[in-house]
Amino acid sequence: MKTTRCIVTTILIICGLAAIIAVVVAILAIFLTKAANSSPWKVYYKGNFRILNVPYNDNLATSSSMEFFVLANKTHAQLRSVYSKSSLSNQFGLAQVIEFSSGSVKVVFVLQFRGNGSTPTVVGAIKEAFQQSLTQLNTFDQSGYLDDFIIDLTSIQFTEISKAEADALFIKAMQNLNATITTEIPTTFTSKEESPTCGSQFGLTSKIVGGTNSEDGEWPWQVSLQVGSHVCGASIISDSWLISAAHCFQMQLSIPSEWQAYMGSVELRRGTRRDIKRIIIHPSYRTINDNNYDVAVLELLNPLNFSKFIQPICLPSSSKIFPDGQHCTVTGWGALAFGGQLPDILQRGNVVIISEQTCKHAYKNLITPIMLCAGILTGEVDSCQGDSGGPLACKQSDGFWFLAGIVSFGKGCANPGFPGVYTRVTAIREWVHEQTGV
Repeated sequence: MKTTRCIVTTILIICGLAAIIAVVVAILAIFLTKAANSSPWKVYYKGNFRILNVPYNDNLATSSSMEFFVLANKTHAQLRSVYSKSSLSNQFGLAQVIEFSSGSVKVVFVLQFRGNGSTPTVVGAIKEAFQQSLTQLNTFDQSGYLDDFIIDLTSIQFTEISKAEADALFIKAMQNLNATITTEIPTTFTSKEESPTCGSQFGLTSKIVGGTNSEDGEWPWQVSLQVGSHVCGASIISDSWLISAAHCFQMQLSIPSEWQAYMGSVELRRGTRRDIKRIIIHPSYRTINDNNYDVAVLELLNPLNFSKFIQPICLPSSSKIFPDGQHCTVTGWGALAFGGQLPDILQRGNVVIISEQTCKHAYKNLITPIMLCAGILTGEVDSCQGDSGGPLACKQSDGFWFLAGIVSFGKGCANPGFPGVYTRVTAIREWVHEQTGV
């Protein structure tokens, strides 16, 4: 009898333990499933559609043209409006126009959606949201209105693509936009103009369109910002901070961990590397089609060790004046000609500060007091794609170099009558100090 009771008791204990284990396993499974479902995700789509009421011209094939900027900006706004007002608004991340092609204007763009959950956005929902935003649908000629765009309904296509494909397209878009409508020294850095520990050259002075090769140590503040390959330029302003152009860090390229900074060599794929900790864009910068306050500062993950090949450029005071006609130098690894290839060696080009009146005559109301023009009015020398964010450096009578401008935009590269446009450093000097302490 005792034996039977013991057996029964043992069985009950085993069953109880099994039940507890089953409950624990079930709870753990639910927890793991929920954790998996809450993991962040991103999906990317390439899309296109044709606009029937916008006549195509060759300028739309060139991302530096005014026509491209205007139409791309309008298309960006429409895509953002479509998905911000749809059921996908919480998942919509960004949209980027890549190109316009001929015929009735065909728009090619990339969309990013992101979220936390187990149900990433599917291509059918993307297309449905776009189609539902269209008005005045005409089944006879298969058209509909997206604001004042008339869209060919049969041309609407969306395809899911990989992150690698999306990144390549984003980088291509940014590279096309760059420069468009266009002996040891002390490690303590000061921005004071009296006896500065910045802005010194140690190389031999000898593409920037119309430029020449530079020597190691000639422009020791020059930086190449890369996402797998060179995208933009920047300048060293302290052992922990760089300064560049805000438009380099739009859309997918706003994530600091995506970037690497190389300095200390005029060869494009050599030098000291640093990862980026933070990217701070001026709060008044709005879009690549505005370009006002086109400036960003980047904090390095690890500080630099200064040498004759790596050192900061001097920052001017807010009251400093770079007079019209002053000779300055623009440097970068940008294209040697519009739409051309990037050079392997850092290029330098001598330019002249252009008066604000002359600059406004060329660019009309695009020019603001935050901007500075420099170049050669007959063409010949200018910044180009890939130079964006790089320095316009001006040498003072004491031999030290100061950062007068940051490469921002221009009409093409070295076009007669259209000098390069730069962010005026004196105009954003206080903001830089507030962000960096420099």
